[in-house]
Order: sequence, then structure tokens, then C-alpha cells
Amino acid sequence: MKVAVIGAGSMGLNHLRVLHDFSEDAVQLVGVAETHEPSLTRAMNRFHIDGFTDYHELFSQVQPDLVSVVVPTNAHFEIAAAALQAGCHVLIEKPITATIEEAAALLMLAAEHERKIAVGHVERFNPAVMELKRHIAAGELGQIFSLHARRIGPFPPRIRDVGVTLDLATHDLDVMRYLTGAEVEYVFAESQQRVHQTHEDLLLGLIRFSNQAIGMLDINWLTPTKVRELSVTCERGMYLVNYLSQDLYFYENDYTTTTWDALRSITGVSEGTMTRLKVQKAEPLRLEYEDIFAALRNNTAPTVSGEDGLAVLHLAHQFIKATQSREVIVCSTPIRS
Repeated sequence: MKVAVIGAGSMGLNHLRVLHDFSEDAVQLVGVAETHEPSLTRAMNRFHIDGFTDYHELFSQVQPDLVSVVVPTNAHFEIAAAALQAGCHVLIEKPITATIEEAAALLMLAAEHERKIAVGHVERFNPAVMELKRHIAAGELGQIFSLHARRIGPFPPRIRDVGVTLDLATHDLDVMRYLTGAEVEYVFAESQQRVHQTHEDLLLGLIRFSNQAIGMLDINWLTPTKVRELSVTCERGMYLVNYLSQDLYFYENDYTTTTWDALRSITGVSEGTMTRLKVQKAEPLRLEYEDIFAALRNNTAPTVSGEDGLAVLHLAHQFIKATQSREVIVCSTPIRS
């Protein structure tokens, strides 16, 4: 399988590194395209691959089977559309595109050319999240009451074209949809712009899911330490995911009773055993590529499809709308191809 990467910035180098580490019998890294020549030269020298300043030349000369689009969000649609028209399958870093209309157009284009789109919501492949989903699917939690995501840290100067809603919150929106298996009924949010010149750098959001679970988002680029956590509170206790360390903890509800009259009214949830669950740690980006390669070999849908990317993008824009109107936004059905 021949793979090429468009974009050789910090994330592009991560993609190139992971692809380079696959066996050459399975994956052939055939080229990289980048308009910034020093970055292009660095990628070419490090991975010993052909480089192009024009991605159209890459498509015509090396004819990749899969193209990874790892460029600023505003360029996602143009490059992904060109790759689909050139006969390539595409992996697009999240969010799928800048606008809902662009995402819908990409899905139509992929169907027309019979190509697949995968979207890089890489937290879906975090082993701790995958293990948590396994416990949920097995019915071990009971009803999910709430999900609370904290994705906070310092401001990244490289992010100029979008704010925290599209750049960061989309991770957690995708994970919440995945874990709950539910769509969103309505959202409310507040945002602030303190450091970023053109977009919001803080988002506090509330989500109501169709299964009655409530999601909370605490997202910003204003905190001088990096935190990536998700807690899921349910009937039988609480799970805590540390995305960075790939640790998964379970805090058990200890339902106790007492014959002491003064405490009879307190019967209910109390602190039980905390367990650190075994998680087979691995690099999420590699797992994401393994999933895509399997989908292409078996002609099946990737785990995170273009439709998933569209649904998350639609939801992110509903949050942006809520921060602008300061009203609860009832979520309509996402635009489909």
C-alpha cells in the first residue's frame, strides 16, 4: 500500500514517523508535499523520501493509494478533494473541514469516486478509551449519568486558523458520541478570547444526549500545564481516563446499609475501591493507521468515517453558535451526503 503525506509540520512529521516504522512489505511511504521548503527538506532527509512543493505533482508522479492530509484546517477541503479526484483514499486530520458544507461535499465526492475517507479523531484509538468502551459495551457500568472532559494547556502558537472548539473540543465530542452511542439533543456554551488574535481560546460547554447522559467540556489554551482527562460517572461508579498516560481507573460505588438510626437516611453511594485497570498501551496514531489499512484491504468502513467527522463538525459549529447567541441550541440532524 503506497501512502503519501501532505504537510510536514509537527503533526505531519508524526505521521511520517509512524508510517516509516511500518514494514515495507505492508506500507510504502512514497512521498511528502509541503510548501515550506525548509520543512520539506527536513522531512525528505529524515525519512529518505521524495518531496514535492506541489501536491498535484505528488499525485501524478507517485500515485499513492492513501493520502494523509495534515495541513491547517482551512486547506483540508481543497487538498482532500484533489486527492479523491486523483483516485486516492484519504485520511484527514480533524476536524474534517472548516465548514459543514465542505464536509458534505467531500462525502459526495468520495462516493462518486468510490474512495474512502477516514478522519483523524485519534483519541478514539487511545488504548484507555478503547478499554473503557469495552467495559461499557459489556454492560458493566449501568446507565451513564455524565461525562466530563478536561482538555487544557498552554497556548500553541502554531494554531492560527481555528479556535479551541474546532481544534480541541472535537476530540472530546467524538469520544463522547462513541462512548454513549447517542446523538446530541441540545448544547449550551460560553467562550472567551484572551490570547488568540482571531478565535476563542476557552470553551465551557454543556451537552444533553438522547440517552439522558450529560456531557461537560472544559477546554482552553490558557492553563500553564497540560491536562487531558475524561471522567465518566455511571450507576456503578466512575471511570477516569488519563489520555496522556493511557491510564484507566475505576472508582467503585460502595452501596452500604446501616442499622444506626442516625445514618439510615444516608444509605446510598459512598466511596468504594479504586482500581487501576490493565491497559495494553500503544501509540494511538499507529492504531489509527492499522485500522485504515484494514478497512482498505477488507473494503469496510474505517472506525472513524467521514460521516463521523461530519457529525462532530456539525456539533462543534452548534457550540460556536451557542457561544455567539448565548442561547441553548437544539441540535438538528447533521447534513448528510
